[in-house]
Amino acid sequence: MEGVTQQGRPVVGAVGGRWDRWCRRPWLPALVGALQIATTVAAAQRVTERRPVDLIAVALLAVGPLLLSVWHRAPGAVLAGNFAAAAAYYTLNYRFGPAALSLGVAMVVTVAAGRRRTAWLVTAVGLPVYLLVSAAVGRQEPPGPVAVVAIAAVLCLLLAAGEAVRVTGERSAEAERARTAEQRRRVSEERLRVARDLHDVLAHHVSLVNVQANVALRLFDRNPDQARASVAAIKEVSGETLDDLRAALAVLRQDTEAPRRPSAGLGQLDELLARSAEAGLRVTKTVDGAPRQLPTAVDLAAYRIVQEAVTNVRRHSGADTATLRIAYGEDAVTVAVHDDGPPRTRQGEGDGIAGMRERATGLGGTFEAGRRPGGGFRVSAWLPYRMPA
Repeated sequence: MEGVTQQGRPVVGAVGGRWDRWCRRPWLPALVGALQIATTVAAAQRVTERRPVDLIAVALLAVGPLLLSVWHRAPGAVLAGNFAAAAAYYTLNYRFGPAALSLGVAMVVTVAAGRRRTAWLVTAVGLPVYLLVSAAVGRQEPPGPVAVVAIAAVLCLLLAAGEAVRVTGERSAEAERARTAEQRRRVSEERLRVARDLHDVLAHHVSLVNVQANVALRLFDRNPDQARASVAAIKEVSGETLDDLRAALAVLRQDTEAPRRPSAGLGQLDELLARSAEAGLRVTKTVDGAPRQLPTAVDLAAYRIVQEAVTNVRRHSGADTATLRIAYGEDAVTVAVHDDGPPRTRQGEGDGIAGMRERATGLGGTFEAGRRPGGGFRVSAWLPYRMPA
């Protein structure tokens, strides 16, 4: 797309910026100029009736390459200047040679950078003007119909070459944008996963610490041994919390240090339920089907959903017991937690339930949460072993 920036300079887009950088390099205009002058002078050494190359011809051959150095400021003017220099060289009847090399480079670069209308307009106007001026100054050999067709064909080929380069550059730029967007998406998903883990870890462990601290305060004078056990549990839970936080932060820092604890999964449920029992909530676990090795993502999601559900029972329900059911099917594992107690606080679509739902649906599964008809609350997640294609 064509336009101007706030500073008044032309906008040539991401692909155009690449050509802008190329033209800003001093060696490119110098190389084009050296080739154009040297090859034209060499080709003009043969004896013909045409005018030999002189200082004026060399000046015309140098104008185009010099203009290329400021192409980034005014692509259209640079292209028109190259067209005029080449037209003047041939109109003045100098001996034939590759005097339009700089013009070809300017045409290809302008089209490739996205300034298509500019390139086509300058070409469409420049060719007739060149023919009219050439006839007006009385050239010895005015171009005939065949020569005009040949010149137009060469110009069209140059424009087509620019289009091919432009399309290739745009596809390359689009592929690069897609790779960048994919990397950003993966980073965003990883950050969201870490945020969910932090929420689950903090909600569960801090809840346990709070319960054990209350027990220790109540029994500090009456039963020092049990109070001491509660304090020991607080120490252990807080240590595990720190380990989990370090592991989560290591992901954010791209830390290569191995985590101190194994990745959470259904294999750690007995430890989770034992801690819950120490905090006053006994959870009965039932397993249907033969347990199997789950994919890491599924195993982690199932554990975190159970962890969050158990934590919600302790925080929001008056129940002192709950039921956990794990069902291993042929294609998926189902985890469900329910209790029969009355609600102590309002339990709606908070961050915990939203996080559980996102974990399940992110793996292609389903999630349900709501009050049971006979009282209590139920959470259920169906997690497929493989995500749908």
